Amino acid sequence: MPTESHQPSTPSFRDAIGLALLSTTLLALAFWGITLSQVLERQPAHEGVMTFRLSRGGELRLWNQPVRPQDISLLLERAATRARGPSGLVVRLIPDPEVPWGVTHRFLNELRPVASQQPWILQLQLP
Repeated sequence: MPTESHQPSTPSFRDAIGLALLSTTLLALAFWGITLSQVLERQPAHEGVMTFRLSRGGELRLWNQPVRPQDISLLLERAATRARGPSGLVVRLIPDPEVPWGVTHRFLNELRPVASQQPWILQLQLP
């Protein structure tokens, strides 16, 4: 009986180009997906919406950057002067699910507009 020897075939140049194009496309799609999520996160700011995220440890973040409590009023004043929407500035607070209500309530009071400032709408978005 004749024995057949199976030798592994080496990929051709066409296969190598195809794999390179596929991996480059997948890399570009992954990069686009990560970048697009950041762009979409910042887009509402152009429409007058500032979204603050509150972590379980009580850290406040704006556009994935930590915000010091003493900087909140300055950020809100600047945003209120630039708000272009029909309702002015909208401030949205999104706490993590593990954040106690007392911490959330404290930050809601810090984000509330002072009577002398231009008013804005304060929203609480529960997870």
